[in-house]
Amino acid sequence: MTKYEECAEAIVKLVGGKENIISLAHCATRLRFKLKDDSKADVEALKKTKGVLTVMQKGGQTQVVIGNTVGDVYDAIGQLGISLAGEVPDDDEPVDKEAMKVHGKLIDRVVDLVTSIFVPVLPGLIGGGMVKALLMVFTTFFGLDKTSGTYILLNAVGDSIYSYLPIVLAFTAAKRFKANPVIAVMLAIAMCTAEVFNQETQYLFLGLPITGPKQGYGSTVIPIIVTIYLQSLLEHFFNKTLHPYVKNILNPLFTLAIIGPVMFLAVGPVMSGLQDMLSSAYTFLYNLNPIICGAVLGGLWQVLVVFGLHWGIVPLGQMNLSLYGRNTINAVTGPSNWAQAGAALGVALRAKSDDVKETAMSAAITGFFSITEPAIYGVNLRFKKPFYIAVAVATVSGGIAGASNAAATAGGPVGILSFPLFLGEGFIGFVIAMVLAFVGSAAITYFFGHTPEMDEQ
Repeated sequence: MTKYEECAEAIVKLVGGKENIISLAHCATRLRFKLKDDSKADVEALKKTKGVLTVMQKGGQTQVVIGNTVGDVYDAIGQLGISLAGEVPDDDEPVDKEAMKVHGKLIDRVVDLVTSIFVPVLPGLIGGGMVKALLMVFTTFFGLDKTSGTYILLNAVGDSIYSYLPIVLAFTAAKRFKANPVIAVMLAIAMCTAEVFNQETQYLFLGLPITGPKQGYGSTVIPIIVTIYLQSLLEHFFNKTLHPYVKNILNPLFTLAIIGPVMFLAVGPVMSGLQDMLSSAYTFLYNLNPIICGAVLGGLWQVLVVFGLHWGIVPLGQMNLSLYGRNTINAVTGPSNWAQAGAALGVALRAKSDDVKETAMSAAITGFFSITEPAIYGVNLRFKKPFYIAVAVATVSGGIAGASNAAATAGGPVGILSFPLFLGEGFIGFVIAMVLAFVGSAAITYFFGHTPEMDEQ
């Protein structure tokens, strides 16, 4: 039995067994369990399990932080017969249906909603962003012609998710709201491809004007999420009221015939206007004082990550890309990634414990590529001082990035591979902020962040 299989068996047992698991998904570093009964999970025992960095219960999820090997443990759990990234079978109802709902504070419900919809989309956003970053490198430094077939083909691949983001969000939102994913994707395709917004002619639907953003809905976020929520309500209503013999035919027909026009006539215009207002509000505050804005966001970012609250801000970056073509949020929060990585490096260089050295060095390397959870949970929060140092340095670095007015031209996490996305105004200031975050955190942690626990074998 491999170490991943041993870890998988222990985790499944400690979350209450297979029968207590509704579904399981994973992000870059965490296993995200939806459990029938959260109280059956032995959190303290999970935290002590070999291969587990920490455990959190929030937003209706039990999150087991694994680190870089999360995919291996996830696959091992799948081999135990657990439904991966799916729902419980129809004949396996939860002990309490209310357990499937997210209770608690409003912020918990919002974070859970945004997380469940956006986390599955991250691989696409990251992959598309990295393709665009590589294209920038080759056009800037290696003379790749933007009119060549090579560039056009790869650019189409990299741009695909950003040009048709509502289609992907429709699928994940449908899973979150228990709506039909095929109908959801159909609505999103209609939203992205309808040619009624950038025309000089005013189109009407039953006498009502069809309005919307001139650039279309291709990169919007909020309109499709609200649309799919309404779809789920309507489908649920028809499932209850229509006769079983005609339900499978009439439910899709009525849903498309009703939600489609509502989407274009009401939800789209109103929600895209709200999205633009949110983006404009952030941009207004940023322009008032980019240094303070950058310092506050940069300093708080990894604190928000710890509590999962950063997901409430992440969509604003995509909204800004859609509205302005640049994302300043990634620029001012990016240095915080390297601040955590630098603090972990400082621990690795100063600690006398071989286990701490190995864990910290691995965490520093992954943090260099934008994956910070191993550094946060496996090292910096464990010893506390390194985390505080990283937050302080990230505050200064975020202010520097804000002062330079740096911005990203595509989405995705900020690490060494994403530097080309920041080419343009403020690029030098951004690089300085990133380097300062890494070197500053490493040096200060090395000299002032040592604790006796780092030397315990």
